[in-house]
Amino acid sequence: MLLLPALMALGACGFAPLYGEGTPAAAMNGQVTVDVIEGEAGFLLRERLTERLGPAEDPAYRLAIDLTLRQVGVALTQQNVTTRYNVIGTAAFAVTPVDGGPPVLVDEVRAITGYSAPESSAVSAFAALAAERAAGQRLAAELADRIVLRLALLAEDGAA
Repeated sequence: MLLLPALMALGACGFAPLYGEGTPAAAMNGQVTVDVIEGEAGFLLRERLTERLGPAEDPAYRLAIDLTLRQVGVALTQQNVTTRYNVIGTAAFAVTPVDGGPPVLVDEVRAITGYSAPESSAVSAFAALAAERAAGQRLAAELADRIVLRLALLAEDGAA
């Protein structure tokens, strides 16, 4: 019941969607080419970025990413077996004009996800591997979304 007045107040205060039609963030669609990133997580990150940024047929900018992943055991059994892992991803990136020149943005985003790998005769190594891969997929999607948000904010600021 309070939702409608709240939405009307947002419209009155100048609120506008970041990716709304005609916005600078929407105009960056297809303007950024993403360099190849090594590894399975790098492939997934690049795919998600390309999906979110649109295929770059005649790009104005190049996005280079240095992806680092680190696994940390966070839960142990009484037998000292790790059963829970956090995967920490850091993506340092730079956006440079395709025509050359200094970067218009150099930044870094981080994300953390986790997965369980219980020690049990009922749990197969395949299940633990599948959980690890799913965590990598979630992490790549989160990092890509954070990078796209930074690029959208850059476009809104008028720097690009």
